[in-house]
Amino acid sequence: MPTEPDDRQLLRFDGRVAVVTGAGRGLGREFALLLARRGSAVVVNDIGRSMDQERYDASADTITQVAQQVVDEIKASGGSAVASTADVSDPAAAASIVTTAVDAFGGVDIVINNAGILPHASLEELTPEQFMATLAVHVGGAFHVSRAAWPHFRRHGYGRIVNVCSSIGVVYGADNYAAYGSAKGGLMGLTRVSACEGAQHGILVNGLLPNAATRGRASVTQALQSSGVDNDRSAELVAHAAAWLAHDQCSASGEFFAAKSGSMREIFMSVAEGFQAKRPEEFSLELIQENWSTIRDRRPALSPTDASQYNDYRQAVFDRVTGRR
Repeated sequence: MPTEPDDRQLLRFDGRVAVVTGAGRGLGREFALLLARRGSAVVVNDIGRSMDQERYDASADTITQVAQQVVDEIKASGGSAVASTADVSDPAAAASIVTTAVDAFGGVDIVINNAGILPHASLEELTPEQFMATLAVHVGGAFHVSRAAWPHFRRHGYGRIVNVCSSIGVVYGADNYAAYGSAKGGLMGLTRVSACEGAQHGILVNGLLPNAATRGRASVTQALQSSGVDNDRSAELVAHAAAWLAHDQCSASGEFFAAKSGSMREIFMSVAEGFQAKRPEEFSLELIQENWSTIRDRRPALSPTDASQYNDYRQAVFDRVTGRR
């Protein structure tokens, strides 16, 4: 179990209200427990079963009241929490999660969009229904819950959203993850756009790319099936990274951070200078072929924070090479 710092160093969430989806097991459970331990009231959301439960041992989903179990654990430790079994992929049900927070605790300050499913199949074997269901939970769920919380955030000039993304599909590819990688890529796009819209309202939105030995990972990763949960990759360690992104002392927004085994690092997209034709009207297939090595050269590069910075960078290259203004 991770050690807590002494009381003088503790970052607290007293007076805050958090919604954590998919919080009955794994990462979400640890997010909810840590936030509650640090003083936040928590709405623990989980439908109680896995939408992709066919991948799990039949005994794994016999307990459906997992959200209430987490709530009971929080209350037993002196914290405040209520359970929600709403399905985030349904717009009205997702909105009810925020309503639960407002009714129980008077508002909402933090949303951690963690609910997800992980169909594991090749591109040929993956069904359209599996693909669309994955998008509906990961991207649709985050959209529905964030959208419902947004007016409350905007009204109070404060909000924190943490979207649980993934390295798969964005940082690198992996066999049999077409649905999951596509969904997480979409969630990263939603994160960036939400951060832009929230900037003027005090709403900060970031993405967390966790790597932990959960039952979801174990169900598709043979190494974890054979070795059991590695304490160095425990979900409990990752929870601190999620909590930091949800804290009022964290000023980042529209950014992405990976967390694993007691580490945290920024994940970012860069745009290279590439090749610019001196006479744009002469740009052609043949010119691309001749300059392919320059096009693929990743230096120099910029990591833009918004469209304006990106366009200014491209325009500066254009002006310098073509001599036009």
